[in-house]
Amino acid sequence: MVPALFGVPDPTFGAVLAIAWLLVLAGTVYRYVRGSQSREQFYLVLWMGACWLAYSLLQVSGGVTGAAEVGLVALAVGVLLGGFGAGALWWRSRPA
Repeated sequence: MVPALFGVPDPTFGAVLAIAWLLVLAGTVYRYVRGSQSREQFYLVLWMGACWLAYSLLQVSGGVTGAAEVGLVALAVGVLLGGFGAGALWWRSRPA
């Protein structure tokens, strides 16, 4: 675990990061649906955002115990795998 940053505990920092990355991902989906973002950019931001969101969820999981901790870790792994899938789609969508 990373020591508290400016006195803010890891779970709190992770929650703030998770909310921020959820907003980034929601904005990316909105821009893609509106047509103001290319598919390649969409996959790239989805890939990186999912990786950071998974990291944030793992930070939050340190502040809970029991089934909630297991659920957050499982969710983080699922988000990370989804991010890797988006990364593979980004790789395939690049120009040759």
